[in-house]
Amino acid sequence: MRFCLYTVLIAALLAGCRDSVEDQANKLGDREFTTDVWAKASDLQRGQMTASLLKKHDLKQSNGSDIVALLGRPTGYYDYDTNPAYVVGPATVESVYTKGYLLVFETDKENGKVERIFFVPDVE
Repeated sequence: MRFCLYTVLIAALLAGCRDSVEDQANKLGDREFTTDVWAKASDLQRGQMTASLLKKHDLKQSNGSDIVALLGRPTGYYDYDTNPAYVVGPATVESVYTKGYLLVFETDKENGKVERIFFVPDVE
């Protein structure tokens, strides 16, 4: 019983140590975000703009269609087509989804509101 409690406590502490999406975005660069520049940018350049994007826009108060209106057609999806996602950053990073990071806007399937924004994999 005691071992189980320690395991849960350690797992909770490790989960709490993960950098926020904003902190992770800052690691990718500080290029200024604009919709026009994003539309023409490479994946690497888009990664460099994610910190500016998150600072300028309160995307957690948006829904999936707002994200698409701002960023254009998603370059991928995360698990469901209701979760728009964009490949950003260097192609040297790989996940089961793509080469590069996947910037995910996970939405509520009922109302379409953004519930969570995150990178796959986490930006180290």
